[in-house]
Amino acid sequence: MKDKTPLVSIIVPVYNAEEYLEECLDSILNQTYTNLEVILINDGSSDNSLNIIQEYAEKESRIIFFTIDNSGPGVCRNVGLDKFSGEFLMFIDSDDIICSDLVDVLINKLEDTSEMAMCKFSKDVNKISKGTKFVENQTSIFADSIKAIYRPGFASSGPCAKLYGKKIFSELRFPDITMYEDAAISLQVLSLASKITFVDYYGYYYRFNPESITNKKVSERNFAIIEKTRIVLDFVKTEHPEAFDSVKRICINDNDYVMIECVRDSSEVSNKLFDQLLQQNRDLSRGLGGRKLVYINRLALRVTLKIVGKVYYNDFIRNIFKKVLGI
Repeated sequence: MKDKTPLVSIIVPVYNAEEYLEECLDSILNQTYTNLEVILINDGSSDNSLNIIQEYAEKESRIIFFTIDNSGPGVCRNVGLDKFSGEFLMFIDSDDIICSDLVDVLINKLEDTSEMAMCKFSKDVNKISKGTKFVENQTSIFADSIKAIYRPGFASSGPCAKLYGKKIFSELRFPDITMYEDAAISLQVLSLASKITFVDYYGYYYRFNPESITNKKVSERNFAIIEKTRIVLDFVKTEHPEAFDSVKRICINDNDYVMIECVRDSSEVSNKLFDQLLQQNRDLSRGLGGRKLVYINRLALRVTLKIVGKVYYNDFIRNIFKKVLGI
């Protein structure tokens, strides 16, 4: 890069995050890389989040903030994407924290604003800051990028733990769906990036917050995964048909995860969603070898997913599943 210290914009959606928001903001503002623009979008919080944002903004000139009616993280990120002015950008959730040198580590791996670099993440705080900080892999071909991003440790579909060149989001925006808006465009991001660099560094702490949208009980919002799958498959079928079978496996895996939550919840709504996803996985797994056998017996599948759900949130176990299921 010609500019050795380009401006980096960090976009943070904030909704009722008073318990962890200060810790999140401190981890951003204390970065060793200081040329930052921090964009906070208050998503209609009803707790003390807005007051915290205002207090930080009064003391820190690098912070700008906006308040919108409660609309969800996708809309918040789109507001940030319409406002940011950096050469590179990063998304951080308001209950998470990043290592003090994360921006420094990632930006030094990028050469152009069409590229993307990503670190590893973990829910285990003891893993954070570990790793060599060396490049583990680099890809520039879509099919290779899909395989690499689903390797253990990396945030496969989420927007966090990644540093994006501004060109990637010059036109791309998160879709207007109630959940899974990040997974809906994750493969479009891979397609738009001219090069993706994978860094061996646990630089992002993903806090397991039971009050977050993704960890609440199954509701009508979760049916958005059906639309997410349509968006993903339509894109790949048109732009990257050579990867269609691989992406079908990704969508099946995503459905399996939501089905685990359905089994855990076992409400009328979750049972309805479970049956819809079961049928979708039966359809998607045709022509994918033995995978279709998993979805023959509904009762056996529910029992299996109930067992899996008891251990899946462990990083080690989850990474084993990534290796076994593949894409």
